[in-house]
Amino acid sequence: MSHLATSTSDEITIPLNAWYKVAGSIRRGSIILVAGYPGAGKTTLASQFAYQGASSGEPSLYVSFVEPREDFMANALQFNMDFRPLEGRGLFRYYEALSVSDPEALGDVVEDVLSQVDSMNAKRVVIDSVTAVEQLARDPPRAREIMHSALYLGLKRRGATALLIAELPVGQEASGLGPEEFIVDGIIVLRYRVVKGKLERYAEVRKMRGTNIKRSEFPIAITPRGVEIVVPPDISSMPSGVKPRRSFSLLGLRIPEGANILVAVDPSVDPLKITTLLLASSAISAGLKVVVKSFIHGPSTIRDQVSECVGDDLQGKLLVPTYEPSSMSGGELLANLFRLVEDFKPDVVIDEGNNVLLDLLDRDDYTKVIYGCLPYLATNNVVTFHIYLWPSERVFEIPLAKFYDFVISVRPVGDLLEVRLLKTWGEVLPGGSTYLKASDFTSCDFIKSNGLRPIS
Repeated sequence: MSHLATSTSDEITIPLNAWYKVAGSIRRGSIILVAGYPGAGKTTLASQFAYQGASSGEPSLYVSFVEPREDFMANALQFNMDFRPLEGRGLFRYYEALSVSDPEALGDVVEDVLSQVDSMNAKRVVIDSVTAVEQLARDPPRAREIMHSALYLGLKRRGATALLIAELPVGQEASGLGPEEFIVDGIIVLRYRVVKGKLERYAEVRKMRGTNIKRSEFPIAITPRGVEIVVPPDISSMPSGVKPRRSFSLLGLRIPEGANILVAVDPSVDPLKITTLLLASSAISAGLKVVVKSFIHGPSTIRDQVSECVGDDLQGKLLVPTYEPSSMSGGELLANLFRLVEDFKPDVVIDEGNNVLLDLLDRDDYTKVIYGCLPYLATNNVVTFHIYLWPSERVFEIPLAKFYDFVISVRPVGDLLEVRLLKTWGEVLPGGSTYLKASDFTSCDFIKSNGLRPIS
């Protein structure tokens, strides 16, 4: 639940990381419709909304026509949301309305809900779901009367901020609530696509009254923290490459803080020693914190090779995360990266074998991942290396290759490895290329003197 926007007397926080960058604030007393496909994250988002409110001292009421209380509590615990202590302090109440079976009983329940809002002075209310209310009302005009007169106006008069959940059949665009979509203050739609066997989740902000919607659609991920939004930072927050706070050297190339480098290694070359020795070991020896994510070598292989020049005591300078990219969506990959940078605060991030990731994701989704990744790392002053097994003559076919600050190719030339600079906006390598011998990778002195390191 970190990085939530700060509440003011007129605004509330939405428990989505980077929400302000997408849709700004939500004014207190707003009625927000959250429509979505089954399993898209509607209940999780609504739970976060209620939990954030109750945890910050705003009494929250969750009204459910679809889920027993114990199931709700158990599911919330999976995302580290324990509502029971908040219940004990009178800050949360779960109103279970599963037994409603006819329109008359529905009317009584709605009146009771508004009474509950009054009795606990609820500041946040979730109705899960208005689709169930509509079905129970049976008569569409009666459903609209309940939605508009009782729920909408009743909650508005009380100044409660509410999330109304609506079920959206897969493939359908509208919620089916008709006029209510025009009456509510905001509409958020949660959807997904199945791409290469994975759910690519995304959210669309269709309406947010009083707010300049800066981006209408963005990827989301459901992680142990709940629903997370993954939006790249504004480009205005990126560091200066002309006058950086600090710079780094690699084989004579000057690299400013926050730069991103694409390295195309010929498919006939194993990039392990480039990754672990020339980049990671030299950086760690110079006191930098390094993350290595490899899609072609295991974590133990990475650590053992790094320790060749650094020793076994890495003193918290190396992080080799383990996850299975074949089962992760683009949004989940970005959410993991954002959390990793937030928690570990690395100076350098090395992704080895990105061509594998490109094979596992749809090309458009992969491009969005890279575009989300690079500005985020740059604004956190992280030097980034994306290593691909890719022929140098086709390097600019890689998604967003021209977006990188530096493009470098590595290919065998006889018994040597040619490291050639293909693109730069800064200083260039003497002659444009340098050549490495096999013995260079067995000399820790060479690695520490010529590999990645800060310039003093």
